[in-house]
Amino acid sequence: MKTPLIEMASDLRTVSTRLVRNLRQQSSNTAYSHVDLLTMGLLHEHGSLLPSELAQLERVSAQAISQVIQRLHADGCLVKTIDKDDKRKTALSLTPKGNKILDEIWEQRNQWLVAAIDSLFDEAERATIAESLVLLKRLSEYNK
Repeated sequence: MKTPLIEMASDLRTVSTRLVRNLRQQSSNTAYSHVDLLTMGLLHEHGSLLPSELAQLERVSAQAISQVIQRLHADGCLVKTIDKDDKRKTALSLTPKGNKILDEIWEQRNQWLVAAIDSLFDEAERATIAESLVLLKRLSEYNK
């Protein structure tokens, strides 16, 4: 028997999956994979990260993130900076090209969301969505 909490969790999973799919379709003409964009997004958010930190945030192995790093570096989207005090450490950060790509994709997705929100919801519903964002953000950061 499904409990109300299980039903809510199932509905939330289904809705969030569909919303993410719709958002990804807004920039489906990009040459960058979902993982590439997530990686660039993390570098944008944090400014500079070590490969091990990036792998931990992405919840992937060092080998998996290494392939993404090499691909983005070869394409000029990120720069590697060797630590002056510890030559074994290399910090990663976005280049202007990487930032530009992210800005363009995020703008496409934002435009789609604005149009959808504007056409589907009245002011009271928009306020409810805005209030819910605090809770959804907390849920998205849960890591157990």
